[in-house]
Amino acid sequence: MHKGQRQAQIRRLITETVIERQEDFVSALAAEGVPVTQATISRDIKEMQLVKVPTTAGHYRYSLPPETQLPPLAKLQRTFASAYLAGDRQNEMLALRFQPGTAPAIGDLIDQLADPRIFTTVSNDAKILIVCKTPADAQALFAEFEQISR
Repeated sequence: MHKGQRQAQIRRLITETVIERQEDFVSALAAEGVPVTQATISRDIKEMQLVKVPTTAGHYRYSLPPETQLPPLAKLQRTFASAYLAGDRQNEMLALRFQPGTAPAIGDLIDQLADPRIFTTVSNDAKILIVCKTPADAQALFAEFEQISR
C-alpha cells in the first residue's frame, strides 16, 4: 500500500474511532490487513500534522488539525486556485503545472477525491500528470480544473 492510501485510512480511522496512541493506529491498520510499523505511523503523524485533543473522559485522542478537517474538494479548490500556473490535455492525460513545492499536496488532494474518472496521478515538485480512464473524462476534468483556477 502506498503512503497516500495509508494516510487516507488514518484520516478515516481518526473520524470513525478514538485513537489515543500510535500503537492504536498500528493495531487498527493491522486488523484491516495493512501491516505498518510504529515508526511509519510516527512519520505519518508528523507529515499529516495530527494533533492530540482532550476527550470528555479526560484522555487525549488524535485529531486532524482544523484546516485539514475541510472536505478535500474545498481544500483542492482553494489550493489549486492559488498555485495553478498552466495545464494541457492530450487524449486521456492531463499535464498540470503549479508553483514549486505545491504539486505533491495538490496531487494528494486529487487522490483523496477518489474521482472515478481518474486512473492515476503522478506528482513531482511542480507538476502533476493525471491519467484519466477515457479522453472524454480527461476533457471534462480539465474543464473543471480550468474553472476552479480562475
